[in-house]
Amino acid sequence: MDKERISPRQLTFLVISFTIGSWIVLPSGIEAWQNLWLIMFLSLGQGLGFAYLALLLFRRHPGKTLFEIHEIVYGPLFGKLFSLLFLWFFLQTGAGALAVFVTLLKTTVFTATPDLALLIPWVIIVVYGCRRGIEVIARSNEPLVLATIGLIIASVFLVLNIFERENLLPLFNLPLSAVLWNSLGIAVFPFGQNVLFLMLLPKVNQPQKVMGAVFRGMVLAGLLLSLLQFLAVGVLGKVGELFVFPTYEFYRMINIGEVLTRLELIPLLNFLTMGFIKIMLCVYTMAVGTAQLFNLRAVQPLVFPLGILVLLLTRQIYPSISLHLQYIRDAQPYFGLFFCLLLPLLTLGMSFLRGGLQREMAS
Repeated sequence: MDKERISPRQLTFLVISFTIGSWIVLPSGIEAWQNLWLIMFLSLGQGLGFAYLALLLFRRHPGKTLFEIHEIVYGPLFGKLFSLLFLWFFLQTGAGALAVFVTLLKTTVFTATPDLALLIPWVIIVVYGCRRGIEVIARSNEPLVLATIGLIIASVFLVLNIFERENLLPLFNLPLSAVLWNSLGIAVFPFGQNVLFLMLLPKVNQPQKVMGAVFRGMVLAGLLLSLLQFLAVGVLGKVGELFVFPTYEFYRMINIGEVLTRLELIPLLNFLTMGFIKIMLCVYTMAVGTAQLFNLRAVQPLVFPLGILVLLLTRQIYPSISLHLQYIRDAQPYFGLFFCLLLPLLTLGMSFLRGGLQREMAS
């Protein structure tokens, strides 16, 4: 698996899938509903700042994963402690996406189906994909991303007869504090979660193109999510903020000549593909990180137990959709900021400090 390589283009597509992931059906910042599509641009700028910080860290330690950088900067003991924190972050991110998947299907399609009947097949597919390696994941992801982009763009034409411009008004009707808080929530979820890619960047076959590839993926994902949110607000109006899955609801309202109706399959397909890739990347990076943490040679044997761990903890961490929404609204901005900004900034600062001290000692 160490010899696996992906191209910058495949990295861009993986960033798009991971960023869209579960946000496509369960957006954060719902309190700013009518302005959410505009706040998305502010959040994207903040997210690009987080990514730039992480990429600076990678540039200082080319060819090293985040966990390897921790050991270089902090030493073996404290480096492992920092890496354990990020293992939890990857676990929680994957469990959160899986919880959204189960809740969405149980409230829309499989209302009488037990949770395990939905979780087990999903985890089996994720485990199989992870065991095949990042090259297979990246190749499988390319057609899925293109299909998702095509469906989102097609949605513009599908809602023309039910889109109301008045629903977008009033604009900029929120206090500055609310705008900043909601933009921060979106900046950390979904954009800030891309810190996970520090575990995968050494596998890119053209390291000099990594920064451009990541930025392109984040910008494209941000534009797609902003477009989707723009359409949702224009179709649903103010009542959209009352729905748990507003994207799903606005697709249900599509009706073109009594022929094309009830197209809620579109957001389901979008999430089933993008959410699938997001969960797979979380499990894969957990396996890579665990192997590095405990100096194990093989990654594949770790995938199955880690997949089961994600399955078991999904309902423990997110026991209900109401608690999940409360976490996204009240706690996730702080939690995400800790992992997306504070820890990478601390590691980068320590890296510069350590490098400066080593140069002084050498001179």
